[in-house]
Amino acid sequence: MQPVLTSKTFGFSPKGDEIHLFTFSIPDQIEISVMNYGATWTHLLVPDRNGKMEDVVLGFDTLEGYLQKDYQDHYCYIGSTIGRIAGRITDNRFHLEGKTYELPANLNGIHLHGGMEGWDKKVWKSEPFETHNSVGVTFYYQSQDGEENYPGTIDIWVTYTLDETGRLEISYKASSDEKTIINPTNHAYFNLTGDFSKTIEGHGFFIDAEKYLPMNQNSLPTGEIANVGGTPFDFRNLKTINEPIHRNHPQLDLAGGIDHCFVLNQPEDCVVLYDPESGRKLTLSTTEPGLQVYTGNYLGNNFKGKNGLTYGKRTAICLETQHFPDSCNHPEFPSILLMPEEIFQSRTQFVFTAE
Repeated sequence: MQPVLTSKTFGFSPKGDEIHLFTFSIPDQIEISVMNYGATWTHLLVPDRNGKMEDVVLGFDTLEGYLQKDYQDHYCYIGSTIGRIAGRITDNRFHLEGKTYELPANLNGIHLHGGMEGWDKKVWKSEPFETHNSVGVTFYYQSQDGEENYPGTIDIWVTYTLDETGRLEISYKASSDEKTIINPTNHAYFNLTGDFSKTIEGHGFFIDAEKYLPMNQNSLPTGEIANVGGTPFDFRNLKTINEPIHRNHPQLDLAGGIDHCFVLNQPEDCVVLYDPESGRKLTLSTTEPGLQVYTGNYLGNNFKGKNGLTYGKRTAICLETQHFPDSCNHPEFPSILLMPEEIFQSRTQFVFTAE
């Protein structure tokens, strides 16, 4: 069925910019909303095995929720587009063309998810579109040379597309006027129960990954690419998150759960998230080499979300498709360099079913 696109005003930014909320829907199958503040994914309604439609991503009922100090002070990035660089960077610096770039620290002395005012806090230009079998919106932002002390002016397009089968795709396209680095992602939080008073520990989880990246006490990759076998990070067969996440393992202790990058074996159907209670199932495909999995370890009922609920520990899980974290300081990792003559492109697809 051909999806339908609607839009409305969601509010106004602190600087007075009008924020638009775009909704794509197929009746009784899927409804997705995104906004141009942070190119953010705000809502996702999908049916359970009985056809009941419920919202399964964390977010807020109004724009004011995203602007509230209690939320912004906790750096949760709910549903946001992250850039220029996802994750943390060692010593808040990297080297390029013989020059050292010092980056601002925004969380506990560490540069995280793009810095003090990353792409998650920008107002993007938006261009909705319709084709013969899909609808969507393309968000555009120009990140100026020197923004957060990164080199080069980057033009970045993020496109959300819903096709007639109900498949959602998030695609990225970027170019730069000089040599720089880029590693964007989306930071949606999923809870397929549709009940944000519950945790995701009962979800089944599968990742087609034989290796993962251990981290140090600062949540940065050590540089090792380790086998998942015999560890709590082995999700090569669908298993409930509850069992491995409570095992005694030093890597789990460092993060209070999972907050690690997995090395994906192949792009198609490489991740499955399943809620046995509702029957909802998410199958993910991506062109990216890595998946940063974050099990909501630092959510702590610090702010009010949808329906006035606070989001507690493990209320949701993030599936952040990207290149490996801190790749700019690990030449052995897949490169995140972007040359002036190159175009950066990335795609991630989400398919929702119920069984």
